[in-house]
Amino acid sequence: MTSGRDRLIEAATRLLTESPDREPSNRELCDAAGVAAPSLYHHFGTKEGLLDAVVDRAFGAYLKRKRGMLRTGDLVADFAAGWDLHIEFGVQNPVLYALMYGTRATSSAARTADDRLRKALHGLRDAGLLRIDVDTAAAMTTAMAVGCVTQLNRERRRADDPFATAMRSTLLETVTGLPASPSEPEFAARALVAHLEATSEGFTAPERALFQQWLRTIADTTRTVQDGQHQ
Repeated sequence: MTSGRDRLIEAATRLLTESPDREPSNRELCDAAGVAAPSLYHHFGTKEGLLDAVVDRAFGAYLKRKRGMLRTGDLVADFAAGWDLHIEFGVQNPVLYALMYGTRATSSAARTADDRLRKALHGLRDAGLLRIDVDTAAAMTTAMAVGCVTQLNRERRRADDPFATAMRSTLLETVTGLPASPSEPEFAARALVAHLEATSEGFTAPERALFQQWLRTIADTTRTVQDGQHQ
């Protein structure tokens, strides 16, 4: 049986998605969840606490997918793949994304995402691949990602729109000084691996494992061919 806490989070998510231009009232939230008002205060203290919990859950789903990304050992390529996953999540969850990077940008989940971004940037710096300081690179990455998602959602474009690809290339060239020309088959394979590891829908466990192995082979083969061409 679903708890009152979970019902409130699910109701808030649904109401925010249905009416993205306004926050639902306490009464609307409780009515939609089928709970009495004291339940909201008991679990979250205030409506603000409930909305923070909605953001935390959304960020949790995003971070779970990010942890499932196929790592290649190429720090720049992995950073670019992280950008692609971020943009895809923002386009697939426009209302929650607007909350996450808007009025709820100081939530614990937002801080966790920022910590992970800085960890990746520190890795680039330690490998001699970052040509600007970490603070500037973090601010630039977040600003460009939020701006990219906002524009894509405003114009109802897809996450793989050429505009998003151009933004990614501009960011990578700015923070690393390296030309950004990733292999689309390699990135597509990595994105599918991340998706499969984050969901169990559509495949049995053996089917999912086999499909993931095929995708990893595609990504590794593409990387090997590229490295041979650059030698």
